[in-house]
Amino acid sequence: MDPTPSETTLRDTTPRDTITGAFDVVHARVLHGFADLVTALRGDCVALLRQVGITPEDGPDGLTYRQMIDVIEYAAQALQCPDFGMRLALRQGGKVFGPLGLVMRHSRNFGEALDYVVNHTFAHSLAARIWHRKFPAEKMIFSGHDILLEGMPGKGQAMEQLMLTGHLTAMEITGGAVRARKVHFRHQPISSRPVYHRYFACEVRFGQSEDGVFFSEQDMACPVIGSDPDARLHAASFIETAFPVQRPPLHALARGMILRFLGTDECTNEAIAAALNLHPRTLHRRLAGEGTSFQRIKDEVRRDFMLYYIRQTDLDFCNISEKLGFAEQSVMSRYSHRWFASSPSTLRAQAAAGSAHRLPGQIP
Repeated sequence: MDPTPSETTLRDTTPRDTITGAFDVVHARVLHGFADLVTALRGDCVALLRQVGITPEDGPDGLTYRQMIDVIEYAAQALQCPDFGMRLALRQGGKVFGPLGLVMRHSRNFGEALDYVVNHTFAHSLAARIWHRKFPAEKMIFSGHDILLEGMPGKGQAMEQLMLTGHLTAMEITGGAVRARKVHFRHQPISSRPVYHRYFACEVRFGQSEDGVFFSEQDMACPVIGSDPDARLHAASFIETAFPVQRPPLHALARGMILRFLGTDECTNEAIAAALNLHPRTLHRRLAGEGTSFQRIKDEVRRDFMLYYIRQTDLDFCNISEKLGFAEQSVMSRYSHRWFASSPSTLRAQAAAGSAHRLPGQIP
């Protein structure tokens, strides 16, 4: 049985955003194992970290989601390792979830652990939204993960790391009884499909509207091995003290919903407001108070996806236009000129030649 979390263990995860005010700080050791993996791949860890603005003085805690995504994506490119994110997850096991991980390890069953994470995502980061949805007909539960940051056109490596870490954690705390039954990714495959099957041992689908993992209804009742009620109480009390209940800014929540519904008839101001339990006028007023609007956020999401699809996939432009919800391909071309001063075909040619200039949100 695991010991009760020590004060030192919990103190290591004390939030830094109370000092820095950073919206996307992650309260977990998200780069645990990173240095060892880079060294095993004959890379220079310090140099990789510095490329994305992380110095050794920053330490392992209090990094932001943006830094985490940037360094994992950059390392995968620099080290020519397409499965870098999943390799990192294997080295991390279930050791990266910070205070939420302690509560999970001492919950009565997997369903209780998952519910706690969903209801306390803010103790992980305000830049993420973890949620679940039931599919009674299939007797499945979908656990989704949204990263609510703008200007991040490529985050496939980080999402693969997150999904595999969740799968491995589920297996670890239940003695292998719970595992991913199916995995969905928004991005296109980075590695070969057999590689994904080797890591997840289940069906993995790409180009989906949501990132997440399916578990079975029966998985929810599986007991957590070696759980300790006193340890759970202690960890939960720490979270209540150190992480006051917060919600991400409304623009971030709206971005999460737009991510899910982009390219469908549901990606409207009215539908997104309803999904957020708000009146459309209230959504408009509150977003204006945050200095933005529904249309601006929708365009930011479109911009990120357009850049990703054009530069990092071989999807044809007609397909990309449909995924972005444009009425026709010519509209996408106009937006491409407006945002990037280039046509889609020029952007793709530059990417293929490896001679494109860096654009906002891209790793150098």
